[in-house]
Amino acid sequence: MSNRVYVGNLAWSVSWQDLKDHMRDAGDVQYSKVLTDRDGRSKGCGIVEFSTVEGAKDAIEKLTDTELKGRKIFVREDREDGKRGGGGDRGGARPNNSKADPTPAEGATSSSSGDAKADATPTPTTTTSSSSVKVEGSQLFIGNLSWDTTWQELKDHFASCGDVQYSNVAVGRDGRKKGFGFVRFATAEEASQAIEKMNGVEFMGRNIEVRLDNKA
Repeated sequence: MSNRVYVGNLAWSVSWQDLKDHMRDAGDVQYSKVLTDRDGRSKGCGIVEFSTVEGAKDAIEKLTDTELKGRKIFVREDREDGKRGGGGDRGGARPNNSKADPTPAEGATSSSSGDAKADATPTPTTTTSSSSVKVEGSQLFIGNLSWDTTWQELKDHFASCGDVQYSNVAVGRDGRKKGFGFVRFATAEEASQAIEKMNGVEFMGRNIEVRLDNKA
């Protein structure tokens, strides 16, 4: 397993910055690229490189089937790591790369490596990194989810109970959802409130199960 992933079914309007911002939920993105043809038109796919293999694994597990600019993307290991050709804008310069990065988007800061880092406060469309500090009793297991549920919809549904630090809808190796997920709050008190308020409540056509994640 490498630290690079292939992202497919991208909307034609997705830029390297859009892709990078979306994938940051899984970890520290070092590099992102939307593949283009000779005319500069997007091929509808891209490559994202994380600083760690764990980041790539989290991206496959968390971000497959999430929506980016109106399309549900799929994420898998880049099996052609280092061999793939094709043009495209890049985000996050690598060492000895003579091409300068585009100016970081508004709200981002530039590090010494030229990588555009996200603000400490996550944007409304992303959760914080899975590396957030866990508080005992703050993570919940959510069962009986609709197959259509995305991590963003799960996060939005539980946001009324407190500060959601992390949300994830579990998927199998074939990319299909397993019908359950996880939500982590900033405090154990918020998690307890979510159990009381959300357990047995209908969400996207199903009565969901909400309990403490015993394996967290």
